[in-house]
Amino acid sequence: MANKIILKEINAAYGAVQVLHGISMEVGNGETVALLGTNGNGKSTLIKCVAGLVKPTAGQALAVIDDVTHDLGKLSPEEIVNLGIAMVPEGRRLFPLLTVEENLLLGASRPFARNHV
Repeated sequence: MANKIILKEINAAYGAVQVLHGISMEVGNGETVALLGTNGNGKSTLIKCVAGLVKPTAGQALAVIDDVTHDLGKLSPEEIVNLGIAMVPEGRRLFPLLTVEENLLLGASRPFARNHV
């Protein structure tokens, strides 16, 4: 099993405002990555590209799950969640009394997860 997220030359914009310019990175199975930067540098936009909430204007966001490559740019956010990819938006405090792990477990509503809860 070779699970990973691959970003290739990602560009993203909000209307005429270009936010991401050619971002490439790969996150392998079991790796932890921190995106650091001041406000307005595109950290959230990059994560939203992976989650399908912002469509890249160029480049590719790929997920390799069980050796099958999925083009995230061609999937809806719901389809991306069904692959097991989720995000917990910090600051929005959807469930403020729960830990990050508990918030993620709430998102385990994809069909595969329902059968194993």
